[in-house]
Formats: sequence, C-alpha cells, structure tokens
Amino acid sequence: MVDTAADVAPKERADSRRKRLRLIEAARAAIAEHGLQASTTDITERAEVGVGTLYRRFGSKEALITDVLVDGLAEIQSWAEAALDDPDPWAALSGFLVAFTEAQLANLGLAEFTSGKAHELPPEVVARGATLAEVIDRLVRRAQDHGVLRADVTWRDLVLISIAPIGGTECLGATTGEGQWRRTIAIALDGLRGPAASTLPPEA
Repeated sequence: MVDTAADVAPKERADSRRKRLRLIEAARAAIAEHGLQASTTDITERAEVGVGTLYRRFGSKEALITDVLVDGLAEIQSWAEAALDDPDPWAALSGFLVAFTEAQLANLGLAEFTSGKAHELPPEVVARGATLAEVIDRLVRRAQDHGVLRADVTWRDLVLISIAPIGGTECLGATTGEGQWRRTIAIALDGLRGPAASTLPPEA
C-alpha cells in the first residue's frame, strides 16, 4: 500500500519529535559530563543525528543548552516547592539540601551555573535561578519560624554549603571518598540547627 500525503505527515512529525527528544536527552548527558561547554559533536553523536538536525530543531547549540539548563533548574525548584509541603520543616530543609548537593555533584553543567563559573547566561536562565533562590529562602524562613533552624542563617548560607563538597578531592593527605559529601553535609546540618550555640560573623 502506498502512503498518502496525509499518512506521511504524521510519520514525519513523530520522527521529528523523536529526534528532538533524543537531542534533549543527549544534551543533558553531555552537560552533566562535560559542563556547559559540551560540544555540538558530542551532543549529536549521542543523539545519533546530524548537526543540521540540531540547528533545525533548536537554532543553535546554545539554545538547546539553555532549554536543558532551564528545565533542570525547574526540576530542582519543584523539589524545593514539594519540601514546602512537608509538615516537618527540618526534614524538608535537610532533605532538600542533600538532594541539591547531590544534583550538583552529579551534573558538571549545573555546578558551573550554581558556582558562578558560567558567564553570559541568557536572561531566562538567570531568572530561573533567581526564582529558585526565592523558594529556598522560603524554606529557610519556615524552618526558622518553627525554631528548628538557627535564626542568623540565610538562604545564601544554605546554597553555599551545598557547593562545599564540590571541588578539591584531597587536603593534607586526606582524600574524599564516594560518600564523604554526605558526611560533610551532615556535619553542616548539625551546625544549622536552632537554637544557635554561638553568633555567626556578618555576611560578606
């Protein structure tokens, strides 16, 4: 049976959607492994499509990376918003901090963004990051209102703690193992609990 024009069009649309999804998944993997400077070739080879397909679907590699980064930040924001619905403010805050830290450890591109190593980011990425910071601030204030988080901690302290395990892997002969970041965050969480035993220096 010969396909009619009406039959061919849906098949083309379905194929186009599949290629778009493959490019998005490939870009996520490439960004996680290589950071925001992941190459066009790496993305297209992972997606098993040509470079022209990437440009037809997204216009540029940068536009694809922007879409992926915005989606990733939106997912993390959803974690924070879900934490706000947790009836236990301390479990919500600590659970989010662990998940946020783990996400940055697993994704080099995300870590580059959160640590400020990425420059000249599109406004939609900057805006999404600012919205995420606002939700984290609400998590912090709610925990303080319930007396489980020391009153002098800010959302900035929380996000800076989340990047503490990222970076060096050795100090004075002590090396980080696979689970060291969990120990680091657990120690930090003990210091975040309220009421505070000391007064924090002023913020920089």
